Amino acid sequence: MSSSTDVPMPEAAFQDFDLEDVFKRAEAHVGNEDSKNFVVEFGFERAQIGLDLGIEEVKELLDRDSDHQKDYPIRWINIWDPSVQEDVMNAIGDRYGFSLRLLRLMTTSKSRHDEARRHRERKRLSIRHLRNPKDLEKGDISITSFQPKPPASPEMNDNLALYLQVKDTVNYFSTDQTQKAFVIGANWLHRRPATERYHPNRISIMPPKHWQWLALCNDHTILSIHERPTFEAVPDKENKQEWHAQEFKFMRAHTLAVLLQLSTRGFELYKNNPLAQSSVRQSLKKLPSTQPEISRHQSGVSFFNNSATGTVAEEGTSNLFYYLFEDYVAAGPLKAAEQELEEMTHKVLASTRRKKVSKSFEIIPTLHYLSKDLREFKHLFENYKNLIRKIIAVGKPDSPLNSQFDGKVFLTTSALSRFDRLGDRLQYLMLNTIEGYLVEIGALSTTYFNLTQQKDSQATARLTRSATLLAKLTVFFLPISFMTSYFSVQIEDLYIYWTGNMYWYAFAAIASVSFVSLFFFSRILVFFIDVLEDWATVIGNWSGARYQRIRDVLGFEAKEEEEVVEEDT
Repeated sequence: MSSSTDVPMPEAAFQDFDLEDVFKRAEAHVGNEDSKNFVVEFGFERAQIGLDLGIEEVKELLDRDSDHQKDYPIRWINIWDPSVQEDVMNAIGDRYGFSLRLLRLMTTSKSRHDEARRHRERKRLSIRHLRNPKDLEKGDISITSFQPKPPASPEMNDNLALYLQVKDTVNYFSTDQTQKAFVIGANWLHRRPATERYHPNRISIMPPKHWQWLALCNDHTILSIHERPTFEAVPDKENKQEWHAQEFKFMRAHTLAVLLQLSTRGFELYKNNPLAQSSVRQSLKKLPSTQPEISRHQSGVSFFNNSATGTVAEEGTSNLFYYLFEDYVAAGPLKAAEQELEEMTHKVLASTRRKKVSKSFEIIPTLHYLSKDLREFKHLFENYKNLIRKIIAVGKPDSPLNSQFDGKVFLTTSALSRFDRLGDRLQYLMLNTIEGYLVEIGALSTTYFNLTQQKDSQATARLTRSATLLAKLTVFFLPISFMTSYFSVQIEDLYIYWTGNMYWYAFAAIASVSFVSLFFFSRILVFFIDVLEDWATVIGNWSGARYQRIRDVLGFEAKEEEEVVEEDT
């Protein structure tokens, strides 16, 4: 038996992925922030994996003779943080014809704009729309107040800074085609860690995102390249290290799920989680047992272009590309949006009760930021839909876009149908749902403002009735007050003849007259106001006619016409 030193370098770096200890090391590798890369080669019968390969091993792997690959026709190369592995990326770029511009974009470090992004993430993550009890004039400012946005690094090129800014938007995606590969880049979402403490501020339903490149190559190889992880701002009172550890785990959860299911040890782990299942290796069993052999270096056109299946290598590569693209994490926040919308609906409709005080400083900002998050979701899913449309256009074997490839780069019919169904689900389940939520938010905002206006009108009506009651009470007591004042006059010729009975008789008479007048006072007042307005109109018309007649008699109009003629001449 030959020793390990006699085995070629790439072969020595690979181990049987179906072994339990290798499976556990691979799982730990994905959860380690210091991991660099892994490579999986597999067929239905066997699978092998290499972890943290060096530059020489990668070069030897890329140049390997195709005779060694009959048992492992499909290859997946995964790169963590390409900015610290430029030599590996250059080797991959040379193998698959990446342009220098594409390589530089892939390996550009994000450390230069991390602080700027964290500033934006902090503003988006925690929205303060409750009244702040701090007094800003006294300098009483919370330590969690947002700091000014840091200036851009002076050494950063303006074009590069603009590219990083555009790429940081959730709805940006990139596509590139070389003679040997089709490359896409987009933002993928991952779960936000659960908060352990109560936060009075609203946390955005938009999950954090990470950028990933996917490449479909002409030699049955899939490339997945993850840029350096950037963590969002940690909410107040949360443990920063635990929060980052949880977010990092969620960031790599989808890649880990696809990887583990390439081993027979991982089939049972996702048995009860259908949305996380990726039947890449298992589906190869359903293919015909006798198929033409196609080497990795000469892919050619599928022998089953008119059928639902392709070769083992084509089918496995196409399915792996699809399952790496498909991630349902983005659909999770829609449930949170529905719950928040139901809560806002309850608050808005509860504000119709008279004793219920509506808190506009909670309802209006919440509806605004919820609408903003949903619009961002809409842009993201529209981006995915456009990207799927681009993948289908390029992935068809008979597509004219494939003419530039050295050896066909295409997807099998089954993978194309999966992408087509995924596009339909994005439209009918995601985009239509989001559009319905946005319409409901608009209707809810209109309802809230109408209810607020109605309550204001009711309050005004109550105030008017109160003012009318006060006015009527004034009318009732004003004559009585006058009578009381009259009987209080200290004039000897008067008060010597007054008696107590005379006061009470006068009081009863005047109070009765005042009480009866209350029922006719408002109507009498309206009648006199209407009469006075009619009189004012008549007097105004009569005065205007008399004034015009006086001007005509005195000849003011003729003089004005002469002055106009002189000015014209």
